[in-house]
Amino acid sequence: MNPRFIWKKLVPTPDPKHGKPCTRSSLGISFLGVTDACPTARLILHGGETVARTPLDLSQATWSCDLTDDDNPSWRLIPSSDPSPPPRVAHAQAYHAPSSSLYVFGGRAGITTQEQAMNDLWKLDCSGPAGSEKWSQVKTEGDIPEARSFHKMICVGDSLYVFGGCGETSGRLADMHRLDLVTHTWHSFGSSQHLRGRGGANFLSLGSGQYLGVVAGFAGEETNDGHLFDVKEGKWCDESLTASLEGLRPRSVCLSESFPSVGVAIIFGGEVDPSAKGHEGAGSFDNSIVLLEESTGKYIDTFPNHGETWPENRGWSDGTGIDNGDGSGRLFFFGGLSGDDANPLRLDDLWALEVSKA
Repeated sequence: MNPRFIWKKLVPTPDPKHGKPCTRSSLGISFLGVTDACPTARLILHGGETVARTPLDLSQATWSCDLTDDDNPSWRLIPSSDPSPPPRVAHAQAYHAPSSSLYVFGGRAGITTQEQAMNDLWKLDCSGPAGSEKWSQVKTEGDIPEARSFHKMICVGDSLYVFGGCGETSGRLADMHRLDLVTHTWHSFGSSQHLRGRGGANFLSLGSGQYLGVVAGFAGEETNDGHLFDVKEGKWCDESLTASLEGLRPRSVCLSESFPSVGVAIIFGGEVDPSAKGHEGAGSFDNSIVLLEESTGKYIDTFPNHGETWPENRGWSDGTGIDNGDGSGRLFFFGGLSGDDANPLRLDDLWALEVSKA
């Protein structure tokens, strides 16, 4: 089942007026495919910090990498408009392809985990040609999730699912919520009976969309446990996933994506030992590729740096991907945090991992 991997470092042409995105961590990135109005695939980058715990100014908040072709991508600043999401770090974002809309939920703007946490929802309308993207705030009702940061969000059909994170009042969370994108109504499914509350988990679509899998994360320590949520039944599965993850090194703040046609889900990098300075420092980071079975979430193997072109160790990044449906796909990611407590290093590199069946 082990697929083939090919790393490629992308060096997009800078925006002729605004240059390129600054170094950042605790960001979000999403892949947008080709649409009738926009014949160019895009990577939309939003938010983050270049100074610990300090959200980037709106003038640097949102960028598009226009993927005209593999050899000539280009950066394009998406200017802030009125309205625009307030500056934030550690938000979650997900793309709803049928409406060509990118959604951003939560995050925080303050110095401490509990300070200025948010539970607002914003939509970036990407339905027009490149350069016409526009923000609007989405008003929601129902069982609105607690304000939080370092949570995760996935779009399944016409729903957004939000898991966990660091709550404004409740500390680390292990709850699941669904937003109906038709009615803009939130529904709560309660907390996992098998997982401690956590931030920086991996949140994956598994079983070709039948399940949502929570794997690892920081729950006061790095973890290697997991639990599946049944999307159709709308409930947490009875059994834990943890026994199927034996062999996985504990980690958090990784990046991850599922590739159903390849048969795997991929986790890259992450923090494997926390910093003594917490979010202000840099712990011990990894740059290996972890493989899980896409059908079940079961751990397969870990592939360390082979010495050829390979991204440096990092955590606090974000990734996004596209499954081509033919046994191949691509995982993209940008930036993140590397270095150590003495010299934390925020990054501004863009990578693509080509993955295909062997």
